[in-house]
Amino acid sequence: MTKKEKIFQVVSKELLKLIADGKYKAGEKLPTEMELAEQFGVSRLPIREALSVLRATGVIISKQGGGSYVADIPSKTFLQGITIENKDIENIKYLFELRKALEPEAAYLAATRRLPEQIEEMKSILQQLEKESVKEGKSGIFADIDFHRSVVRATNNPIMIQVFDNLSALYENTLKITLQPNSQLENKRISVFREHQGILEAIELEEPELARIQCIIHLRNAEKKLGLFIKDFVI
Repeated sequence: MTKKEKIFQVVSKELLKLIADGKYKAGEKLPTEMELAEQFGVSRLPIREALSVLRATGVIISKQGGGSYVADIPSKTFLQGITIENKDIENIKYLFELRKALEPEAAYLAATRRLPEQIEEMKSILQQLEKESVKEGKSGIFADIDFHRSVVRATNNPIMIQVFDNLSALYENTLKITLQPNSQLENKRISVFREHQGILEAIELEEPELARIQCIIHLRNAEKKLGLFIKDFVI
């Protein structure tokens, strides 16, 4: 592990602890990057990276006008349940690289090959996702995975299906990290549901290019929420 990685880990965990302990309360604005850098005795780069991950997990949010604020998180227990480990972030990053290569093409093929019963399966899974995520306020992890699996199955490409099935455990592990904070953030849950809905609508309408674009938008938004859009993001 590099010196930079060690600094990043320490800052992330210390900030998380300060928030959990009530040093920075819900809705309160955090010190600036420069002030935090001075507080921790480090440069602004690891501060920026630490804030990015906390923002991705939903612990802090950005508001119009600048600055980072502590999100409206209900309990210390929730904060303590968030893990920020090198291997987790690396897996998420690498999985996103694969997803961006696999899933838009799968959505494209599904729009050209899907069978009526496969559309019904997607609709049923999407209803379950809406029930769990939007209405009940849960993360909807398994319904989310099942939806993406149903899109891949609708390609009727046995090799593509096998590749996805082989990645199921990795999908589950990473989605537990990336979706869990959404259980506390209604607007994110609704946004994610609508993105899935847009993919399904394009596939049902047999619009392959639109299906591909909707999938790309969904993955890009998810990636931005995680802070993985930072160039050469090193964990």
